[in-house]
Formats: sequence, C-alpha cells, structure tokens
Amino acid sequence: MTSASDDILIYNRRSGRVEIEQVYGRQWMDLFYGTTWGRAVTGRLLCRPIWSKIYGLMQQHPCSRGKIGPFVDQYGIDLSEVRVPRDGFASFNDFFIRQYQDGARPIDSDATAMISPADARLSVFSIEADTRLTIKGASMTVPELMGGARLDDFFDGGVCLVYRLAPCDYHRFGYVEDGVHGPVHVIEGPLHSVNPLALRHKPDVHCTNYRHWCVVECARWGTTVQVEVGAMMVGSVVQHQPAGGRCRRGQEKGYFQFGGSTVIVLVGPDRLRVDADILEKSSRGVETLVRYGERVGSWTGTILGTI
Repeated sequence: MTSASDDILIYNRRSGRVEIEQVYGRQWMDLFYGTTWGRAVTGRLLCRPIWSKIYGLMQQHPCSRGKIGPFVDQYGIDLSEVRVPRDGFASFNDFFIRQYQDGARPIDSDATAMISPADARLSVFSIEADTRLTIKGASMTVPELMGGARLDDFFDGGVCLVYRLAPCDYHRFGYVEDGVHGPVHVIEGPLHSVNPLALRHKPDVHCTNYRHWCVVECARWGTTVQVEVGAMMVGSVVQHQPAGGRCRRGQEKGYFQFGGSTVIVLVGPDRLRVDADILEKSSRGVETLVRYGERVGSWTGTILGTI
C-alpha cells in the first residue's frame, strides 16, 4: 500500500507545474524495496548483474515486441520524434535504445549554456570541502563515486548534476561541451534501482552500483567528470569512444540498454551558474524534467582551459 508521501514529485519546465511521476513497475518497486522481505531478496539476489543480463536478453527476443505498444500508450511516447525502422522494432530493447529524428532534440544555440546530456530528471548538489557531496541522503566523496580515483581538489566548492533516466526516457546520452575525454573507466558493482523509492532504503547506490566514468577537459568548464551509473535491469552501458578522444557539445557519447539509469556530471567551482528554477526545486527535493540538449545553466565567463 502506498500513500501520497511515497509519490515522486517532478517539476515540468514546459508546463510550469509540479507533477507526480508515473513509476514503471511501481508494484514491484514497492515490494522489493518497500518491504523487509523484498529488500533482503533484492540485496542477496536481484541486484546481481547476472539477473539484469538475463532480463536484458529477454527484452532482445522478438516476442518482447508485444510490450512496445502498451508501453508507448501508457507513457505517452511521441513516436513522430523517433526513427522507426521500416519493419518496426525487432524487440523491446530495440525500441528502448531508439534514436531520435534529426532536430527532435535541438542543442541550445547559446555556446555559453550548459546543456543536459540526456532526457532525464535533474537534481543539483554542492560539492563541499574534501570533495564530499550528499546525493539523495547519502554522503560520499568524489573519489568514492569514481572508485577511489583522486583528482586533487579540482571539485571542492563545485557542482554535481545528477540526471536520472526513467525506463520511459530516451536512453542515449551525450557530451555537455567540446573537449577531449580520457579513457572510460569501468567500476564493477551490483545493479540496484536508481528510482527515488529505492534510494530511500539504499541511498549509496551512486557510489556502489556498476558504473563508468571519464575525465573531460573543456575550455569553458575546465576539468569535468562524467559518470554513467547502471541500474537494475540495465543489460549494459555502451560507450562509443571507450578509449577516449575528442568530443563535441551535444554529440552522442553512448547509450544504456534496458532499465533506469543515471548520468552524473561534476563541474569545478566558479564555472557554472545553474538556472534558478532548477536550483529552487532541487533545494526542495524536487527533480526537474529536462531534455537532451536543453539549457540547465550558464558559464560564469572565466576561461579555465585551452582545448
């Protein structure tokens, strides 16, 4: 049984209203994270990557195509934005990693704007002294988020942007700025859900789940870090340039296979001015709906690099 206090509140910038998120598989979320028995089963069994891989294989089978229509109807997915193959999608996972038509997600034309790397629900957090940050009630350090790697004190006083992708979202993600990124580091770990309902009981997910991270050197934002966090029922995280290389603002970086997931961007101090509406909603624990390429903040005007 759920109550109003269990609802996930989302700020929709386009409508200007705070809405209640429709959670995919809500009944299973309540069972496996909302009960003592369910949390025990999840912690010992369901969070193991093998189960997500098996489920992912099921979503790649042609018989899973029958799920696409009801899913589209339930979540109001606009297929006119999507590149639909001539013979339709081969499987539910094929639909899940769908691509947009050109122009469906325009990149903000202001080159000094920080853009969203994904269609997602955005929360913003401060990075305190000793690179400590608190995400959804879990206190962690930047090195813990990155599996122990240290980047001196680049991020003290900076900003952490957490983009949560729900299963109904477009699951391709991009770069927030032109630059050069280093190799993608893979950190093995379990696959817990990243949904706020699950984070209430397992708040350290972002620094314990399976994840990828890389350093991106940008002219405007300086040294940044981008982290992709896998989640329950995510079969894999696919990177287009795992060895690193040059990147462009808005260029697709990779995609998640089936399941919810998260992209985290770390920016150092005195570089990014987050938009006021996002900051205000984050201060109240409300995530903001954003789209791939949409402005979420602006550059402060200080040159920090020469990429």
